[in-house]
Amino acid sequence: MKEAQIQKAIVDYLKAVLPSTYRCFAIPNASQRTATGRPANAVAGLTRGVPDLAIVGGAGRIWFLEVKSRKGRLSEYQSEFGDWCAFKGGVPWSCVHSVEETRLALKEWQIETRERV
Repeated sequence: MKEAQIQKAIVDYLKAVLPSTYRCFAIPNASQRTATGRPANAVAGLTRGVPDLAIVGGAGRIWFLEVKSRKGRLSEYQSEFGDWCAFKGGVPWSCVHSVEETRLALKEWQIETRERV
């Protein structure tokens, strides 16, 4: 599966199982490059490495998901953002390749879902 297909499946899953007090949304931070190497959609505030998805809920908490295909690898900036979350920001962050890995991240983060087991 392509990364966009995996991300859609994860968003569909999260919308189905997260409590109504939680929200999941994509962070459209990707920047395509033109032939000159300049970002085609350069906008103030775009930041390299920012994750693909955010979950907000539980007294204003935030959790981040970086979505990758099975063959996908984190960029230097994505790894750096994940390290910042883990070691400096105290913000939960996970790189996921599937709905199942997302399910495991929610469990690790102790986010109770509406999913029937």
